[in-house]
Amino acid sequence: MNRKTLLVALATALALAAIPNVVSAEDGEASFLGFDDDNGVYISELTSITGFLVSSAEPSTDSTWSVFDQSLEETNPLGSGMISFGDPHQYGNFMKWPWEVAIEPDDFGNCSCVLQMAVSYENQSSITSNLAIFIGNPSGAILLSEDPSDDSWARGEIEFSGWSDSSESSATLGFSVRPAGSLTETCQETPEAGTSSYLLTTPATGPYSSMVDVSEFSDGWYSAWTSTTSETGTLNHCAPIRIDNSPPVSVISGSSEAQEGDEVILFDGGSSDDGYWGKGDLFHIWTVLDKSRPGSAPISVNQGESTFSMETHTSGEFEITLRVVDGSGLYSSTSRTVSITNVVPSVKLVVDGKSVVHGESIRLSSGSSWGIDASESMDSSNDVNGLRCVWKIDNNPVYEGCQRSFSWPENESQKIILTVEVIDDDDEYSFISVELVHPDYSDDLPLGLIVLVVSAAFLASAIVFRRNSSSGGDIPKWQPDEQN
Repeated sequence: MNRKTLLVALATALALAAIPNVVSAEDGEASFLGFDDDNGVYISELTSITGFLVSSAEPSTDSTWSVFDQSLEETNPLGSGMISFGDPHQYGNFMKWPWEVAIEPDDFGNCSCVLQMAVSYENQSSITSNLAIFIGNPSGAILLSEDPSDDSWARGEIEFSGWSDSSESSATLGFSVRPAGSLTETCQETPEAGTSSYLLTTPATGPYSSMVDVSEFSDGWYSAWTSTTSETGTLNHCAPIRIDNSPPVSVISGSSEAQEGDEVILFDGGSSDDGYWGKGDLFHIWTVLDKSRPGSAPISVNQGESTFSMETHTSGEFEITLRVVDGSGLYSSTSRTVSITNVVPSVKLVVDGKSVVHGESIRLSSGSSWGIDASESMDSSNDVNGLRCVWKIDNNPVYEGCQRSFSWPENESQKIILTVEVIDDDDEYSFISVELVHPDYSDDLPLGLIVLVVSAAFLASAIVFRRNSSSGGDIPKWQPDEQN
């Protein structure tokens, strides 16, 4: 098992371990009702049966005891009465109450019976506990089934456990698992002894625990029968169970890309399915791993819901894993990579009270210091409050902080290049560079102006020369030679 799989499995185990604690907290007060005697008490004279209640709540005075004969089809008890509680004492974080019940054999006759204690509370459900008792000269068997319980899940094999015994040494136990089309069809037909539906038979001699292989059974509802057979008849106990030998299929839907600072990314595992059992009993566990930190613990674990939302505060590559667990504990996992890209800062620079753009030349106003401000630079909502600003003069770092007061550096020319770099938490940055001109700076005479002045002077001198030539007298005229 590689490290990543181990981390995900550990996160899943911790998540699943938390489930019973949540359930017990929602069920209300924690209680335990016990007997001082073991099952199989023989009673031939007036006998006191004692026990104890450990609870965080005081029991009601309406708590009762009853004696039932399991061999009878009637559900009414042979006898009943009120439980007599003694004074409680501290028992760790709980209180412990002793109780006592007197059983007179003549009130019940000969029977293989069950003494049932039912303790009730104000505004809470009651709890029960049973003890097998043989009264007088009993015949027949007693069956107290603990597992499987009603509506329980099973995969691979089913544990049958409880207590059964008889005054007859020939009594046997049998276990069978029968298919049913639905919950309402379970436990309808009592299995017959000796039929092929019996998967295991063992002597009924007190506590029992046996495993029945159901690994080849299809998913669905079944009837789990426990039967104790003696010379006087058969006692049956049936529990509807759900066999689930097929793992679910996990599916994730949702975006695989986002920009840092976007709204949360929503993922949905609602399309996951458990075949015959559908979606209703699935338990979802979401884990998030940072792929830039291989082997590190998950940065997030969420459990229970079929949907999951992921914040986009941090850019990077993340792996989202959904593990879907069904009612029997089988699971499947699926993963996808989510890329959250970083948003590069956008620089806004104000120099000497004026907003400027990259490459601009700014002549500073008169004074000895000027404000430089990049605090209104923009980034994603999660980064904008954490931006850093580094100021450079002629590419040499001089300041940090997004709002500064700038003084002209000594021994510098009257023109400098000011650069501000705005950096986010991912070390991504943008910059603006501008030329700053000192307020005392004077430009040399421009070449264009020099040409213009020279041209004007030349034109002026030409005009003056022409005027002077016109005022000097007539120009001599050429005469041809006299003819001889």
